[in-house]
Amino acid sequence: MKKTFAIIACAAAMLIAGKANAQTGINIGYTPTTISTTSGNSHDTIALDGIAIGINQNVSLSGDLCLSVGLQARYGFAKKETNVNLGILGSANATAEYSQFALDIPVLLNYGFNFGKDLRVTPFVGPTISFALAGKTKWSGNANVLGALNLGTDGEDDWYEEGDNYSRFNLGATVGACLDFSQFRVYGGYNLGLLNLSSSDNTTRKQSGWFIGLGYKL
Repeated sequence: MKKTFAIIACAAAMLIAGKANAQTGINIGYTPTTISTTSGNSHDTIALDGIAIGINQNVSLSGDLCLSVGLQARYGFAKKETNVNLGILGSANATAEYSQFALDIPVLLNYGFNFGKDLRVTPFVGPTISFALAGKTKWSGNANVLGALNLGTDGEDDWYEEGDNYSRFNLGATVGACLDFSQFRVYGGYNLGLLNLSSSDNTTRKQSGWFIGLGYKL
């Protein structure tokens, strides 16, 4: 699978480099994603807020049919707080903070429809290759028992350290559309994660999410 990712990325880069009529653009967007993990009868979901910034090149293949290849850095983050009332025994609370930093390479086939001089609608579809550079969970907890005894704990877990069951690689099916106004572009869509990101038996972990953003053509 890693070789497949490398072949797609290299082929796309060679195509872009060999085209003199490539249109370069920069973009910034809001990219929330959801990591869903199912193991046996248990199910857990982490909803990450996210931001991304990147660059892309759009090459004409034939008329208004084009291929866009991009590279973007994406950062996702989330925080969960849990409070439990233990009645006369006291109370307990816990906080978990999640973070992920990844690189995305979208390779998107697109076709533009012109509506007047400066308005263009461009649907797009294609694969997005993702590689996670870092991912972490940090947690802390505190329990107050009978108003006299305070118990606290904290720690962190690196998702991608050796021996963990998170995979750094993901492949998504991406679909969406762009709305171009002269040099500016508004875009949005959805990226469906296709790979199981867990290496543990009887566990399925997938990451997907929608996105919206603003681009500028250089």
